[in-house]
Amino acid sequence: MKRGWRVCRRANMRVSVLIVGYKNLGHLEACIGGAIGSMAGMDGEILFIDCSDDGSSAFVRARFPSVRVLPQAGNLGFGRGNNHLARAALGDDLILLNPDTVPKSDEIARLLRFADAHPRAGACGGRCVFPSGAHDLGSHQPMLDVSGMVLAAAGLARLRTGALALDACTPQKVEVISGAFMLVRRTLWERLGGFDERFFMYTEEVDLCKRIANAGYELWADPSIVMIHDAGSGDPDNPRKRLQNLRGNATFYRKHYPPIAASIGCIAMLANETIRLIYARTLLRAIKPMRAKSLGDRCAYALQHRAEWWMGWPPGMKFD
Repeated sequence: MKRGWRVCRRANMRVSVLIVGYKNLGHLEACIGGAIGSMAGMDGEILFIDCSDDGSSAFVRARFPSVRVLPQAGNLGFGRGNNHLARAALGDDLILLNPDTVPKSDEIARLLRFADAHPRAGACGGRCVFPSGAHDLGSHQPMLDVSGMVLAAAGLARLRTGALALDACTPQKVEVISGAFMLVRRTLWERLGGFDERFFMYTEEVDLCKRIANAGYELWADPSIVMIHDAGSGDPDNPRKRLQNLRGNATFYRKHYPPIAASIGCIAMLANETIRLIYARTLLRAIKPMRAKSLGDRCAYALQHRAEWWMGWPPGMKFD
């Protein structure tokens, strides 16, 4: 434990940081060590649960004894895993932190101060970047809707609004905050029931953000609070990940839209994958052949297995 972080075991502490791991053993030293440093002088706690069996729980208990490690309960998925941690948390605010993020200084403390300055915000976030410094577009996404997916399929994604601008320098209201680094008011979280567990993984934070907005709250992002996110580091070229992302989107459409509109959204996703495949097999292959192969393989897999994602996540879906 780094000096200055006040570990508490009482009700109404300031913040609980929730970390759900899945085969992230190699990232936990940087993530949890950085989080402890980022909470220096604060009244809070860190909770961790491992959804795999790679030794992460034992490592965290030994390396970071101040962290509350909850017993493993199988592969709960991102949403269910965070719900599990939130039920045990004691903080007034909850901060969701991906295990592949790397807090470098005072990002957590700054996010809390930012939330205090925006009392109408039900959730707040910052800007996530890859280790290379490139933008993580997960923190620059607009609300998922049928019209937006149609625009994306038509090559007009730039016309979509509501996302944190890539060149933003000042805080702004947004429609979606990345679940990799996201603060949610505890009272609002409980009122909304946390994540909808129909989303095993992917798009669950988009659904939560939509429900936060529907409840009359704002969502704010401060681009000056930068979090390093080694997104997809585990297996970035795995085509199953793309399929699962589409499955999350389909679940969202079928939850929030009438059947015809939801089907249009899924058709637009199908068209978008087809266009991406054609691009990968033609123009991109001539410029960046390795990247083209990866993208093409993922799109082809998603198209070949469209029956798996078309209706969204099956009830009670779990992975080993």
